[in-house]
Amino acid sequence: MTQVDVTVVVPVFDTMPYLTATLDSLVAQSIGASRMHVVAVDDGSTDGSGEELDRYAAAHPGLLTVVHQANSGGPAGPCNVGLELAQGRYVFFLGSDDYLGEEALERMVDRADAWGSDVLCGRMVGVNDRYVSQRLYREDAEDVPFPGELLPYALSNTKLFRRALLEEHSIRYALDLRVGSDQPFTVEALHHAARVSVLADYTCYYAVRRADARNISYTSTWRARLEDIGAVMDHIAELLPAGEERDGVLVRHFDSELIKLVERDHAVLPESDRAPLRAGLRALMDRYFTDRIYARLGPLTRLRYCAVRADDPQAIDDLTTVDADELPLVLDGEHVSFHLPDHVDDSLPPDVLQLPLTHARRMVFRVSSDARVTWAEDRLHLEVPTRLDPRSTPYVRAALIAATGLEGRPALRRDRRAASDKPSRRVDIAADGTLTWSGDVVAELGDRDHALWELRLQLDVGEHTYALPVYAEPIEPQQVRRGGIGRRRHYDVEVLVDSESRVLVSCEKR
Repeated sequence: MTQVDVTVVVPVFDTMPYLTATLDSLVAQSIGASRMHVVAVDDGSTDGSGEELDRYAAAHPGLLTVVHQANSGGPAGPCNVGLELAQGRYVFFLGSDDYLGEEALERMVDRADAWGSDVLCGRMVGVNDRYVSQRLYREDAEDVPFPGELLPYALSNTKLFRRALLEEHSIRYALDLRVGSDQPFTVEALHHAARVSVLADYTCYYAVRRADARNISYTSTWRARLEDIGAVMDHIAELLPAGEERDGVLVRHFDSELIKLVERDHAVLPESDRAPLRAGLRALMDRYFTDRIYARLGPLTRLRYCAVRADDPQAIDDLTTVDADELPLVLDGEHVSFHLPDHVDDSLPPDVLQLPLTHARRMVFRVSSDARVTWAEDRLHLEVPTRLDPRSTPYVRAALIAATGLEGRPALRRDRRAASDKPSRRVDIAADGTLTWSGDVVAELGDRDHALWELRLQLDVGEHTYALPVYAEPIEPQQVRRGGIGRRRHYDVEVLVDSESRVLVSCEKR
C-alpha cells in the first residue's frame, strides 16, 4: 500500500452540528483523497456525532476510518488511538467543532516537504469571537527557534507533525490530564524537532467558539483551572529539565493563564476562596517562578505576583483599577518604567516597574502621535501629547535628521555611543505628559546643503537611542530674515508631511 501524505486525527465527543462543517472541510481538501487519510474517534458521543461519522465514512469509502469507543473523559485517549492508526508521513490534529481552509493540508504538506519541517504551524484564526493570537503568523518562517518569544504562546496541537518524529521519541498524550493534554504533547514534539516552521500566507485552521460554550475552559471553577494549569506545568517540567528552555515555556502560564486568576477571579471571590487561591498560586511560584520568568513579565504582572507572594489581597485589589495603557512612562537613561498612581503602594524594588525591552519598544514607539507644529517669532514650535513623566526630560530630544533614505522607516535605532552630527535640542515635558520644543530652524539648517529634513524625537533607552517620527498636519510656509543691513538673507521654510503624515522640514536660501 502506498503511504499517504497526511493523516488527520479527529477526536469527537458531542459536537453536532459543528461536526458536519468539520467533515465537509475534510472532504473538500484540495490535496485529494489519494494523499490523505482521516481517523475519527467517537469518544462515546450521545448527540448523533457517531452516526454522522458513519454516514460520511459510507459516502466516502477509504477516506475515513471511524472508531467508536466508550467515553474516556477527554481528547487525549482518542488522539492516542488516532496516532496508532495513522498511515501518513505527517499527522494533523483537528478539533471536531473546527474546520480547515480548502487548501490547508496541501499547502502545509508541500511546504513542510520543501522546508524539511518536523513541525509546521499553519495560520489559525478564531470564529465566533474566539480569540487566537496572530503574533506567530505575521509572516512565513522556515525555521522558528523553540522556545523563543512566540511558540510558548501557541502550544495547541493544531499543527502538522512529522509522524516519524512522534514515533522515534514515543510522543503520546498524557491520559491523566483533564484538560491541556495537548500542551505537553506539543512541547515534547517542539523540543525534539530539528525544524519548526510557520505558514502564514494562507488561513489553514478556523477555530470555532461554540454557542453552547460547553468547552471546559469557559465553564470550570477557579479551583479546577488552577489545578489543571498546575498539572500541565508539572508535566512540562518532567519533559524539560530546569533551565532556560523550561523557563521559556512556563513563562506562558504565568503571563497568560495563571495571571487571569489574579486579575479576574480574585476580585470577585469571597475571602474563603481568595486565600486558598493565593496559596495555590504561591505553591506554583515556589516550584517554577524563576528570575528568568520574572524578567520576561510586564511590570503590572510582576506587581501582581509580588502581591501574591506577600499574601497582600489589598495590593491585588488596588492593581485591578490600574490600566497599563494609561500609566505614565519614566525614562532614566537606562530603562523605561511605569509610574504608578498614588493609591497603589510603590514601595517595591525599582526593577519591578521596569518594562522588558520588548515591551519598552512598543511603548515608546507610541510617543509621537497627534503632534501639533506652529510658527511663533520665526521659530518652529512642537507640542506632542505623550505618556512620558516629566522625569524623562533629560533623555528626550527633538532632532532634524536628513530625510534621505528614511521614507517608510517607523523608527531608527542608533548606538548611543556612536558619533552623530545631527542637530538636536532638549525638550520640556509637563506634568500631564505634554512635550514641547521650540527650534530656530534657520540657525540649524540655513547653511546646510541638504534640502529636506525630518523632525524626530530621540529617546535614550539603555545603550540605544530610538528616533521616532513626529506625526502632524502641515502648516503655512514661513519667510525668515537673518542678518543686518547689507548682510540680510532671506530663507523660505516649509513644514511638509509625507504620505504617512510624518513631519518634514525644508529650508532654502532665496
